[in-house]
Amino acid sequence: MNGKLIDISTKTMVKFWLVIIGLVLVLGAVWLAKSAIIMILVAFFLAIVLNRPVAFFARVLPIHSRALGAVIVFIITLIVLGGVIFLMLPVFFEQFSSFAKSLPDTIASLEHQSLLLMDFARSVGMEETITSALNNMSNDISQIVANLGTTSVNIVTNIVNTFVNAGLVFVLTLFMLVEGPSWLDKFWKYAYKSAEKRARHKAIATKMYNVISSFVTSLGIIAAINGILAGIGVFVLGMAFGFTVSLILPIASVVFITTFIPIFGPFIGGGLAGVLVLLYNPVAAIILIAWLILYQQIVYNFLSPKIQGKWMNMSALLVLVAMVVGLQISGLFGALVAIPLTGCIVILVREVFKRYSQNTAVIPNSTKK
Repeated sequence: MNGKLIDISTKTMVKFWLVIIGLVLVLGAVWLAKSAIIMILVAFFLAIVLNRPVAFFARVLPIHSRALGAVIVFIITLIVLGGVIFLMLPVFFEQFSSFAKSLPDTIASLEHQSLLLMDFARSVGMEETITSALNNMSNDISQIVANLGTTSVNIVTNIVNTFVNAGLVFVLTLFMLVEGPSWLDKFWKYAYKSAEKRARHKAIATKMYNVISSFVTSLGIIAAINGILAGIGVFVLGMAFGFTVSLILPIASVVFITTFIPIFGPFIGGGLAGVLVLLYNPVAAIILIAWLILYQQIVYNFLSPKIQGKWMNMSALLVLVAMVVGLQISGLFGALVAIPLTGCIVILVREVFKRYSQNTAVIPNSTKK
């Protein structure tokens, strides 16, 4: 069997292995810095989302300052979140005070019921079993109390880390909003020599930006629908069961805000709403949760894909597939960015096919000439 001997120079081999080693080092660095990269990507996503309101304020302000516009947008966001917390706190304080006042009676009732349980256990010959179960329960509670200090330290540490990371994301987002346009102008100016290619790629980037903005707009519409329907449910239940309708605004706000949390947002919002109503009436809380589950099934399975598909010019099936794939790849963050990212990929694919069809249409005409 005849074969050819391939002569590879030492220089080529060195370059090859240097590329492999460099690629491995880059992947390793990305893996080690994945938390920081995720924070940067989150800040970048938030900057894109908030760019339009910041640009609006920068345009209408007399001094036309993007920095001041960004500060105004952040202040409005903090006021909205603080307002929701302010509306919820009185409800929790009121119910906590009521629970504290009734705690002695509750303890006395439990002691009386435990005595009745022991009398019943003696009558049926199960006193030893019940005593053993109570001792095991007491030991478990003692173990939990013993580990409470370590658990509390871990919880406090996680809370502090969360606030620190949120602060870093806040600062990154602010700087991206303020300096982003100037960096983009420099990029478009120096990265392209061809004006035609610059214009084409800039148009594609604008379409991608519109996709992300449309995604946020459609999500805002869905959140508004969820908040309104939750408020209607609380109003009807308040009239039927006689508890205060002052819960309408807090619950509607909570459901509205948690809708922006992908996948688990409806469960978080529904759980908080159920807890708030449970403090007044357990039956009303069960009915409210059933109502939330019912309308959320309709919203997320029928309205949401159609609304997002219409605003983003994507099919409802593609929206659902993108959400599922994003959740499997990177959890909540993946589910959050999967839909707009898929919209950007669709734009690129359409652009490639458009360029291909234009090239195939030009070739036959040129051959005829």
